[in-house]
Amino acid sequence: MDGFKDWHWQVKHSLKNVSSLGLVSTEDTLVTPYLLSLFQSKAILNQFIETNEKDEKGLKDPLYEKKFTKVKGLIHRYPDRALIVLTNKCFANCRFCFRKNNWDNYEGFSLKKAIEYLNSQTQVREVLISGGDPLTFEDKSLANIIEKIRSIKHIELIRIATRALSVLPYRISDSLIEALKPYKPIWFSIHINHPDEITDDFIEASGKIIDSGFPVVSQTVLLRGINDDAFILKELFCKLVRLRIKPYYLFGCDRAVGNERFRVKIEDALKIIGLLRNNISGLCMPFFAVDVDDGGKIILEPNRIISKKDNIYTFKNFEGRQLYYEDAKY
Repeated sequence: MDGFKDWHWQVKHSLKNVSSLGLVSTEDTLVTPYLLSLFQSKAILNQFIETNEKDEKGLKDPLYEKKFTKVKGLIHRYPDRALIVLTNKCFANCRFCFRKNNWDNYEGFSLKKAIEYLNSQTQVREVLISGGDPLTFEDKSLANIIEKIRSIKHIELIRIATRALSVLPYRISDSLIEALKPYKPIWFSIHINHPDEITDDFIEASGKIIDSGFPVVSQTVLLRGINDDAFILKELFCKLVRLRIKPYYLFGCDRAVGNERFRVKIEDALKIIGLLRNNISGLCMPFFAVDVDDGGKIILEPNRIISKKDNIYTFKNFEGRQLYYEDAKY
């Protein structure tokens, strides 16, 4: 098909109505032709296409981002890093998105005010550019924004959060890479939830980023009925490491409106984490975290401490054995 691997063609021909394909459409359905070609995988299809279920449970702002918004489009929740919500546009709309309220109620982003604020906050050393998806911007526009951020002396690191490798890998063009090179170090933080998303095109795009000197980490959402299985996640994380991508976070699905059917109980999630810990290396293992109201990320792990008496601990190892450990004495 002419133009299929051109990202502008993909955006122009994206589907906002899939009812003719026998699928449920909503007013916010958005699917690229590339993504549609992967819909033989139910694990992919169910991330982007609504069911007939009506689910109004949840919060419009589950991470309390409005509370920590300092200027238009800039969130400062943690001391040494800030997040820019550059846009509300994505290449495809995930049904479990925690910022889905922004699809219709986005208040915009002010680059001028963001730069003024960042200049005044000398403790901020890292800026995460998110959205939406910042790669929906044209190369030059994105590079201009990054240039302004990079000009702030105390900003040491920039991260770009994107779903493009899974939904539109052709966006990782040579021109994008060349536009970003002057502003290293830039890390890419990619969103991927299932091994079926790792296609030849994904591999080519991720290789292009990494070979050009941009490190890549991954973020995954634990989704009921899609990837809530230790074997699926083991395959995903090990494949990513083989591609030189470090699994960084596995998130519990946030409590946004309409997300209840995707959520996995903490008890079940910790069982999955325990199985993963027992079967893959630390290099392949992400942090498991949940966002709790206005309290930020909480890292959770299965409890390996059985008991403590004086300075003697009883631990449980990966085999389930009880082991005794003599702690230091001061």
